[in-house]
Amino acid sequence: MQILSFPKTFYKLYAYTQRQEALDQHRKKYQEPVFQWEKLKSEGVCDATASEFSGISRATYYRYKQRLNALNQGVLPPSKKPKTTPRVTKKTPEVVSKILTLRRDNPTYGKAKIAVILKRDHAISISESTTGRILKSLMNQGKITKSLSALRPKRKRVFKKHAKPWQYGMKPTAPGHLIQIDHMTVSKNSITIKHFQMYDHVTKTILAEVYSNATSRSAKKFLRKIKEELPFDIVSIQVDGGSEFMAEFEEECQVLGIALFVLPPKKPQYNGGVERGNRIFKEEFYARAAYDSLGHCRALLKTAVHKYNTYRPHYALKGSTPSAYTKTILLKDAA
Repeated sequence: MQILSFPKTFYKLYAYTQRQEALDQHRKKYQEPVFQWEKLKSEGVCDATASEFSGISRATYYRYKQRLNALNQGVLPPSKKPKTTPRVTKKTPEVVSKILTLRRDNPTYGKAKIAVILKRDHAISISESTTGRILKSLMNQGKITKSLSALRPKRKRVFKKHAKPWQYGMKPTAPGHLIQIDHMTVSKNSITIKHFQMYDHVTKTILAEVYSNATSRSAKKFLRKIKEELPFDIVSIQVDGGSEFMAEFEEECQVLGIALFVLPPKKPQYNGGVERGNRIFKEEFYARAAYDSLGHCRALLKTAVHKYNTYRPHYALKGSTPSAYTKTILLKDAA
């Protein structure tokens, strides 16, 4: 005689025993802490002491007791299994091969573009993240190289020579202390120039010059220029981490005995004075200036800088000009 299935009562009994076993497992988790808490409280122990010895808080005790009562009534706690699970795409050799071919044909395409092309042209529905993981795996295998358009991490400046990191809270106390230097690119009349500018926080003095490129040699020339033109000595300089303020510029600071401090990355607000000065010259000079060469721009800029320092009133100086205020400070120091 061949038995193909068991009676229904057998399956009901099996389901009942499985349920009771699950109820017992949950009871073990809640029963002992609740029992310990109630025993301690019956002996007149305070809540803090009961919590310390039972390992649960007063709120947890009531929560555990509520769950234990539900278990005694045969109600299992809700399942912690997520309602939805992410769809797993199989990385079949065909999909990997197709991604490899697309990437080799289009070396600058990333995971987003390749995922769209797979769905649009090849009816392969695959997420961006899965495409990215496959690309990373292919890169580790040496089958593809990093995209030329991918973002490159910026190299952190290593302080080995004269420059030192700027410390939060550093403030200038006299003219020439912690002058700010920066540069900006200006394109107008089919001419692209590099505008270097310095700002003294105490006297609000600005000096500027334009060059054809933003190299450390150009920054070195600008440093020599402002040293000759400023009526006070330069004690220290603060700059951002741009490459134009390394190499020859740093060496020149060391030769001249000028301390050089480099701002932390992505913190232009610490160079707020010179950044505001850049905006002033964009709005008041470059927006109106008409020049046809670098030399012509340099001549016009010299006039604009002189106007800023000797004619334009400054609110922070109570209506005085940077030039007049500088003379007042120098006379006080001399006296």
